[in-house]
Amino acid sequence: MKMRSLLSLSIAGLLSAPVYATTVTGKVTDTAGQPVAGAEVKIEGSRRVAYTDANGIYRFDDVKQPHIHLHVYSSNYIHGDNDLGDVNTDQNVDFVLKPASVENIVVTANALQSSVLESVTPVTVIGAEKLRKIEAPTLGETLKNAPGVHSTYFGPVSSSPVIRGNDGPRVKIVQNGLDVSDVSRVGPDHNVATTLSSATQVEVLRGPATLQYGSGAIGGVVNVVDKRIPQYQLDGVEGEAETSYSTVNNGSYTRADVTGGSGNIVWHVDGFYRDTDNADIPGFASIEPDEDEPNGVLESSAMETRNVVAGLSYVAEEGYFGFAVEQLDNKYGVPGHSHAHGEEEHDEEHEGEDHDLEEHAEEGVLLDVDMTRYQAAGEWHSPVRGLTNLKFAAAYTDYEHAEIEDGEPGTVFTNESSDIRLSAYHEEVNGWHGVFGLLFNHSDYNAVGEEAFTPANTTSSYALYVIEQKKVGDVTFELGGRLERTTLDADASEVELDVLHDEHEGEEHDEEHEGEEHEEHAVAFNFPDYDFTSLSLSAGANWEYQEGHSIAVTLSRSERAPSQQELFSAGQHLATQSYEVGLVFDMDEEGHIEETLKGVKEEVSTNLDITFRKFTGSWGYSASFFYNQADDYIFQTSTGLIALSEHEEHDEHEEEGLESEHEEHGHDEHGDEEGLPIYYFQQADADIWGFEAETYVDLSDTLRLTVFGDYIRAEIEDDNLPRTPPMRFGSELSYVNDGLSADVGFTWYDDQNEVASFETATDGYTLVNASVQYEFGTQGIDWVVFARGENLTDEEARVHTSFLKDQAPLPGRNFTMGVRALF
Repeated sequence: MKMRSLLSLSIAGLLSAPVYATTVTGKVTDTAGQPVAGAEVKIEGSRRVAYTDANGIYRFDDVKQPHIHLHVYSSNYIHGDNDLGDVNTDQNVDFVLKPASVENIVVTANALQSSVLESVTPVTVIGAEKLRKIEAPTLGETLKNAPGVHSTYFGPVSSSPVIRGNDGPRVKIVQNGLDVSDVSRVGPDHNVATTLSSATQVEVLRGPATLQYGSGAIGGVVNVVDKRIPQYQLDGVEGEAETSYSTVNNGSYTRADVTGGSGNIVWHVDGFYRDTDNADIPGFASIEPDEDEPNGVLESSAMETRNVVAGLSYVAEEGYFGFAVEQLDNKYGVPGHSHAHGEEEHDEEHEGEDHDLEEHAEEGVLLDVDMTRYQAAGEWHSPVRGLTNLKFAAAYTDYEHAEIEDGEPGTVFTNESSDIRLSAYHEEVNGWHGVFGLLFNHSDYNAVGEEAFTPANTTSSYALYVIEQKKVGDVTFELGGRLERTTLDADASEVELDVLHDEHEGEEHDEEHEGEEHEEHAVAFNFPDYDFTSLSLSAGANWEYQEGHSIAVTLSRSERAPSQQELFSAGQHLATQSYEVGLVFDMDEEGHIEETLKGVKEEVSTNLDITFRKFTGSWGYSASFFYNQADDYIFQTSTGLIALSEHEEHDEHEEEGLESEHEEHGHDEHGDEEGLPIYYFQQADADIWGFEAETYVDLSDTLRLTVFGDYIRAEIEDDNLPRTPPMRFGSELSYVNDGLSADVGFTWYDDQNEVASFETATDGYTLVNASVQYEFGTQGIDWVVFARGENLTDEEARVHTSFLKDQAPLPGRNFTMGVRALF
């Protein structure tokens, strides 16, 4: 017993430093000498937080850390910090903050959690207040007006962000830094499972963010930050509630989130319910509507969503540990299927149709999503000498959705995923401070049914990364690297492909279609394990060459392992109305698939980013220019071939198949009843470049004019990359005075004529939006009454980045009205 006690004391002595109790106080002022009230002061490596009073004074008592590094944050000022080093006496530390003319928010998705204005890489952060104004039912539509960000738009029920022309497996969607683990990266009809109802901010990292988030973030990262796991102590209860109604889809939306605590225990609960009918649209949904297609409504675009989150944390000065559970139930229609799969006539009975989801299921495709997510997170401050912080985060997600077609259960997609992150932050060494981390991710994916176009497979990845930062005068340098190992293991599968050929394309045909041929074959494959080792490196600097003016330059080289969809796809993907063929299959120009598999390489991207910022005074801007040269870029392109549907009878093809091919070569993006266009995943070198910019001018103390625009050019060998976003330009005039705020703006989208082979051009359009809200307080509750209008000119708008652009336009004129209470 005595020896055990001596051993314990020895270990404690090695891991611990002498403990001193000191007082740290000071005053925070701006450059004019005026006190800054409400500024947040933090001690790095501690849960200790203090807020300045009306005189700008803050105070910490009984500080036991020997090494003290202070940070000061205020959204209207540039971040201030002071590393005092090891101290053992009381300290008086004053701060003078430089004012910022844009909201300066800490980016939690950045490993070193720098602010927006200090970030070496291009980043956009949407705070809670703005988020409430622009929130849409889907993540893609919510973020689509951020510079450099567009939306896949699969109708108003499903869309993902497109960052600089990248979507799908190149854009990582994370919730509090952990993968959302749904199947939205597999198909655009699969909605992102993360929710925004209680989000405190959404962070968009443009360009490669592979160092922290892996090869799936080669195009960018979207991080949704919420309060599901409380991180700071709270005595009492706070929260908010909201209800609203939208006219375009007869939609109702109700949400609430509440956080409370006492002592070291803090809890959180939030939830929402959304119910909408089919969306109203100007004109017909299809560019070439059927005779029975209804006018003014986008069929199969209703949704009903329920979501509940509950979390509990233990918070102490030395750190915290918390746990949260989420349950998501989401039912939504998939536009573009009603006529392709429906067999009954749309007669007068449908004129009186209500918009219940069960009836929509009888018309087209309904997705029924069931997801349970468990998440844990914690921090341990100053665990050993030399480390300031140790962070842990983990999530387990059990995701399933069934696709119900014509009222009958169809394909069922499941994904069970685990995501674990461990990060250690070290004290400064020769001016460098940074973080190194270990990550593990495992995904077990399966799909059973008609639309199971990829075999069951598992994906595992292990990674080690390090990011270091040093400030020298007015320049902040950042270096980083990541080594990742990815393994994909797929079940054996059989590929059945029935290709329609026309030997006399462009010539006259007789009544018997003598030149028409069908090539049908089925090939069985046993897949080997695919292993990829990815190395990513990055170097950057942010130079504030003049007060309030900076230039940031980043050069990165990133490697990406192919996704399971890109590798193994082989079948009808009815959501995009195409037949997909993956990278591993060796298919020739005639649609014949060899029995031997093809070799696959990692995608290697070299990216240069240059960002200019001005963030003080009555006007400012942020402009980023980027160039990305990619070797072995993975892309999906139309082959011009037609795969006959499994539902078709052979004699029907003898009469109509040849006509179908000619139609499909002109309109291959949406297909028709006689067949589906074949899309083939291939690899080739690509060049992607462009810019995004945003500028503002304060016309008065109450009026601000904001202008933004972006442009993307994407080429691959002698062709364009498909579904590249068009150039756009937008402007907004906003007014803020006491409790009243309002804004009006427009976004102009150019025609997109730079299209890929077999891809059609898209006409441009202009959207006009406006909003107004009024805030007032009564009996301890802050009330917000708001209204907003979208697409006020009721313009027909078709999104070029959407697979359904010819079948699903954006919703028509919409008015949303609601009330919010904060307590």
